[in-house]
Parts: sequence; C-alpha cells; structure tokens
Amino acid sequence: MDIINLLKLDFNDEDFSHIRTIRKSVFNTELGISENELFDKHDETCDHFLIFDGKNIVGSVRIISMDHIVKLERMAIVKNFRVKNYGKNCISQIKDYYSSKGFSQIILDSIYSVRGFYKKCGFVEEGDIFQRVGIEHIRMSLTF
Repeated sequence: MDIINLLKLDFNDEDFSHIRTIRKSVFNTELGISENELFDKHDETCDHFLIFDGKNIVGSVRIISMDHIVKLERMAIVKNFRVKNYGKNCISQIKDYYSSKGFSQIILDSIYSVRGFYKKCGFVEEGDIFQRVGIEHIRMSLTF
C-alpha cells in the first residue's frame, strides 16, 4: 500500500484552496455536479483533510462528527492518482484517527457506481438506493 499523509485543515486555512480545486475538478468537471452543490454550511465546522503522497496533493475528504459516529463526505482522489490505494490508505488512517478519539463507526453516502471501492475498505451497504445531485447513491457504514 502506498504511504500517504493526511493534513488536517479548517475551512479558513489558506490551504483550503486546494480542496476547492479538487472538488471542482472531480465533482464538477468529471461528474457534472453543479458548483453550487460542492460546498455547504457544514464546511465551516467539520474536519477537512488533504491527502498528500509526499510530493503531490492527491485528494481531499471531509468528516462530520455526530455522537460516536463520523460521516465521511466529499472524498475525491485526483484522476491521475486513482487506483494506487490512496483512498484505501486514507480511510484506514481516518478510521484509526477517529477510533482514538472515541468514535466507533463511519457512515457515508456512496455514489452507487463506486460502492465497490468502499466495500473493499470494509463498508457494508444499508438501505435503498437514493438520488442526490442527480446521481444514484447508497448509504454505507463501517463499524470498528
């Protein structure tokens, strides 16, 4: 597995501009999601992480904390860095980090077509397929 580092950021950090760029590239340009949907009120209060491989910023993810559960959202790996285990490594580190802080579960709403990636990371599907931003999604969870 490739080694990556997670750099924790706040919404007001100067480096948050990298997250803006990544979300626009992956969610707007590649998936056609409206720019109006890329950011919301949660961005100001949740945890953000840049995914860094030692040379390049390869992705980003945000985490919303709720009781003993965290919700993984807006995970994006830059196209040139996909299929290199960066996402799997990131989820492993996120799990370890939040477990050490007393959390016991990660939930997420996966784009349906990429749910296989999350299954490889140990997540299980929950409930029915639903639409968000015009794309099929499914709720998934990982208990630790």
